[in-house]
Amino acid sequence: MYQTYSILQKLWLFIKLFTPMCITQFSLVGGTFIAIFLTGQYSTIDLAGVATGYNLWLLFYIFAQGTLMGITPIIAQLLGAKKTDSIPTIVYQGFYIATTLALIILLLGVFGLVPLLNFLNLEPAATAVCINYLKAFALGLFPLLWVNTLRNTVDSHGLTHYSMAIVVTSFVVNVFLNYSLIFGHFRLPEIGGVGAGYGIAGACWTNFILFSAMVLFHPKLKGYRIYKDWVGPKWQYIREQLQIGLPIGSSIFFEASIFSIAGLLMVHFGSAVVAAHQSVISFTNVFYCLPLSIAMASTIAVGYEVGAERHKEAIQYSYISRVLAIVIAVLICAFTFTHMESISALFTNDEEVYNLIYGFLGYGVFFSAVDAIGTPLQGILRGYKDVKIVFYISLISYWGVCFPIAYILANNPNYGPFGVWIGLLASVIVAGILFTIRTWYIQHKQVPIKA
Repeated sequence: MYQTYSILQKLWLFIKLFTPMCITQFSLVGGTFIAIFLTGQYSTIDLAGVATGYNLWLLFYIFAQGTLMGITPIIAQLLGAKKTDSIPTIVYQGFYIATTLALIILLLGVFGLVPLLNFLNLEPAATAVCINYLKAFALGLFPLLWVNTLRNTVDSHGLTHYSMAIVVTSFVVNVFLNYSLIFGHFRLPEIGGVGAGYGIAGACWTNFILFSAMVLFHPKLKGYRIYKDWVGPKWQYIREQLQIGLPIGSSIFFEASIFSIAGLLMVHFGSAVVAAHQSVISFTNVFYCLPLSIAMASTIAVGYEVGAERHKEAIQYSYISRVLAIVIAVLICAFTFTHMESISALFTNDEEVYNLIYGFLGYGVFFSAVDAIGTPLQGILRGYKDVKIVFYISLISYWGVCFPIAYILANNPNYGPFGVWIGLLASVIVAGILFTIRTWYIQHKQVPIKA
């Protein structure tokens, strides 16, 4: 990050931040997609086991990832204020938080996985795949969370293109290990869906090694002497990260959980509806990488200017991100509405499922468009360290609005499964309105929160 003096300079810097982050997010989503796709090609039983295992650890990881994002606005504001002496200490506290979260997830898996799978009544063969898949994945659990601290540190310094290169490299490693271990190519053992767990673990260690090399050798980072001058736990810094990170993690968890609940509500309408719903959700998840990347770039840019007490420039960056989000929302709508038939056909050859996907897409495209406008506002608020209100808005919008509307309308014969999508759409509309109001209030009526 560096100071800019015109709107065009700010726009160019923001695009330089956003573009690598976007490619990074697509690589992360792509690795999961490839794993699920290859496992499905291997066997239905393995796919069921891997998909169940993936959905079980994903929500916990999303919460942990969001919690570890608390380090980003802290470092961004310190860089803007040119107060970098405490950054190494902050990074180490991020490691301690990541390690604790990984231990909690690991213990939950050790003591809770088998009872949960028994409760879900997953067939024995798929249960065995799920357990072995998660055991393989657990080998990469700690580096997976350590990397979040390292990547957020690297990104906070504006070095997002390095993060992009590292994550793309780990994506290639992930795909290679998946292909080799699932099917037994290149003289490696054929272990089916369990290979997807080893693929993720290998990618996690690749990320950790490469990001560690970054902080050790890059000119902007090696001065922090990470791994050389070890710093013990310091509660004041841990508390600051948790005060920012826990609301972020909870907010992301609330938003992600509505998709899980929506999927459960769809079960009552039969397998065709479930398949169509999951297909449209997969489609919207791909587009979610765009607003999420804008939000992450907004946190860095706005946090940097707030730390430097250049509040006018912080507002300018927020408007740049919002305009870019609106452009993306328009493009999402234009693309989807002109390709609805081909998108629907991409997911299925079944006519019933095709028609359901076609019907759900209309809701899905508006959901993605509205979410593309609302999500960057969360990133702007994080740049101001205004995260508690994001937590409350997420709680109200996703659990207070979505669940009741989706449940009531899903049980109304006039709406059926489409009522679930109406609930999802209502939640992002309410969230977008509330985030807009809060952003305006912070920037125009309240003194911005300082580092």
